[in-house]
Amino acid sequence: MLRLIAFAALGALIGGVIVIAVGPPDVGYAVAGVALPVFIMTSVLTLVARSVGNAVGASPQAVQQAKDARRLGVARIDALRQTGTQINDQPLCELDLTVQPLHGAAFASTMRTVVPVTAIPMFQPGTERDVAILLDGGPEVAFIDAGELAPAERSRLRVPPRGSVLFLPVEPHRRIVDGRRRGPLLGVGRAGRPGRIALFAIVAIAAAAIVVVPYHQSVAQAIVALEDGRLRPDLRRPEALAEAQRALQEAIGHDRVVSITVAADFVIVQAPLTVGDTKTDRWEYRYGQVTNDGAASIQPESAAEQFSWSDVALDRVWTLMQDGAEQVDLPVGDALAYLVRSTDTDVDSPTFARSAGPPQITFSIGDDYGSTSFVADADGSGLTAR
Repeated sequence: MLRLIAFAALGALIGGVIVIAVGPPDVGYAVAGVALPVFIMTSVLTLVARSVGNAVGASPQAVQQAKDARRLGVARIDALRQTGTQINDQPLCELDLTVQPLHGAAFASTMRTVVPVTAIPMFQPGTERDVAILLDGGPEVAFIDAGELAPAERSRLRVPPRGSVLFLPVEPHRRIVDGRRRGPLLGVGRAGRPGRIALFAIVAIAAAAIVVVPYHQSVAQAIVALEDGRLRPDLRRPEALAEAQRALQEAIGHDRVVSITVAADFVIVQAPLTVGDTKTDRWEYRYGQVTNDGAASIQPESAAEQFSWSDVALDRVWTLMQDGAEQVDLPVGDALAYLVRSTDTDVDSPTFARSAGPPQITFSIGDDYGSTSFVADADGSGLTAR
């Protein structure tokens, strides 16, 4: 189970990294910030569990059942080795044992158990200890206090030399429950390794998918953007801008806007709640998703400021920026375009001096030493520098 959790955390971590790269970074960092410590913790616990793989899991109930059934004996410690692992600051040790049961043939085995530092003298080679044999025939044993064996029983038990008895290995990762060996939900042997690897891979992929799927549009756009050497699409380019327009129109519910701001990574639109209404919201398209930020900070004075998406040639924005950059011999860089109605210059018009003229496309190209502003008609013609 720990391994499943570890691989699920690994998948979530990978998904978080993908979202950081192509989606909302704050979401990706939040997911990765949780997944990484979970992955580290479960990995460490898995390594600890592996190191105690052939430690005998002897519950008090299993020991008591062995006592009640008189499955008792004497074990001689033939060797004690520290594994280098510590549990609760106490060494995990490997013990070579030769066991003489009260009933049945003697056997040899090797087990791992935590031996407190203060108890190490009690486990020196040659020392004999009373044990409970958890299952008939062994090899799982648990050390018990002296006194369970009657003096007459203890006196007739002689532990034979280790080399003269059958060696019975302890099956790794097994616990004794209700008189039976119980293994982990997922096996640890070589035979089931391909199946486990497949399961772990499925769990990791599923966890990554759960994180990434809400941002599948960003991932799809990133795959396309990789052709241009970018992790995210440049929304100023025609194909990406058309996708942003489609998503925004669908979310807003109509095609009327007050202004459109186009940047490499986002598109911001101020749109009325309904066509002809002056109450205006701010909408943003970023990372393949549309968000409504509520009321715009500056509300239009009249519905005359509105125009339709179809009134402006959005597919000309990138070309206009390239033309402007060529005129001033500078790269397009992080330039953004602003689309809004021009000021009405007709002194006889009721909307004189208001943003009620024909829509325009404006942008600036520059560097640290200055910038040049450009303006073009809504259809992309008439590019001029200001």
